[in-house]
Amino acid sequence: MRREHILLIWIGGLVLAVLLYLIGPDRFFAVVWTVTDIVDVVIRDWVAELGMQSYAVVRALAIAIYCVFAVLAVLSARRGHRGLWALTVVTAACLFLVWRPFDFYPVPFGRWLTTLILVGVGAGVMTRRLTAPPYPPHRPS
Repeated sequence: MRREHILLIWIGGLVLAVLLYLIGPDRFFAVVWTVTDIVDVVIRDWVAELGMQSYAVVRALAIAIYCVFAVLAVLSARRGHRGLWALTVVTAACLFLVWRPFDFYPVPFGRWLTTLILVGVGAGVMTRRLTAPPYPPHRPS
């Protein structure tokens, strides 16, 4: 075993001795469990807050990436690649996923996440098409 590891073990033991002295050996485990409970509550609150904020973030990203996809699809079509059919299909799919007939309930998170993944893949495909060389012009026979 290396000297650094042995030194860290001794430092850990001395820190434990100081903690036992400050807290009291008879109350040490009670304090450890209290600190564990506090950390658990803080992490659970953080995850709940993150969950509420992630809905708004995913919605905003889905709408913004859809706009990027639409612009890239139009540019791709103007360059001679297939882009308008993809724009039509992805637009219809996105409307199907996030449309709701009533304003009573928000669209579920999973639908917005699916929409984000769909438009992200579409934007990636359009980016790849734009970086590829254009098709040769079509000549009627």
